[in-house]
Amino acid sequence: MLSTPRLALVLAAVSLGCNPTTSGGTTPPPDNANTGAGGPTIGGPPPEGGGAAAADPQNPGGAAGTTDPGAGTDGAGTGVVAGSPNDTRFLAPEISHSKGVAGGVVVLFPRIIPSAIAAENQNYAQAVQQKMKQLVEKALPGRPIDVRPSPERVCPKAGCEAMSIGVLFTRQNNSCIAVALVNAPGVSTTKMVPWGGEVTLKADPIQFRDPPENFVTIKDYTNCDQLVVEMGKQDSFVEAALRAAAGPSPSATATTPAAPNTPAASGNITAKPSGK
Repeated sequence: MLSTPRLALVLAAVSLGCNPTTSGGTTPPPDNANTGAGGPTIGGPPPEGGGAAAADPQNPGGAAGTTDPGAGTDGAGTGVVAGSPNDTRFLAPEISHSKGVAGGVVVLFPRIIPSAIAAENQNYAQAVQQKMKQLVEKALPGRPIDVRPSPERVCPKAGCEAMSIGVLFTRQNNSCIAVALVNAPGVSTTKMVPWGGEVTLKADPIQFRDPPENFVTIKDYTNCDQLVVEMGKQDSFVEAALRAAAGPSPSATATTPAAPNTPAASGNITAKPSGK
């Protein structure tokens, strides 16, 4: 038989084992929605194409206008309404973060296909983009030109304020293909012009932002080391597409007086088709 002190200790232990160990609060379920401090900002539109935008090597500090809670701002930028079409915070890296200006030209970075070879072909792409810029300066002198960095290769869903030119580029060993991609301002069809190598176009023009590589069949490549030289042989066709997409110069429209309403002389036809 247990002595009185030892019996008291046993009874005390039994009593503690029967009491609940909580204070009556309910344990919250696990946070499967990931709504902690690292979650998405409430009230902002989703990134282009859904999900978080990949890091942009041209902007290692983050996309322009990134929200800074510590600064007490929404990050949309001066004069930009958060969530508006001009709010570029949620654009994917490949979307142009500039729409250009009316009457100007956006020179996009080449579209390198497949994307797996993009990094190794940056030098070729930069040379092709420089060629694009020079041709724009020749075909549309005096127009504002906005040259976009890698990897900005397409206008936003609402289109650019300016017309745009890009290039579809692909390479196999030392063989390359280049196809010009020309868009008028806004949401407009894409005019494709073979520019380096020989291709067959399954459709032309194509719908705005349709993947152009789906409409091109390669017949013959050109030597990559001579790509820019070979592109020069097709410049006149790309120039015509640029002029057609750009329309009349804003300054010319503003300063040129209306032609007098005088009948043209019989047999004199001086007008030429647009873009010719």
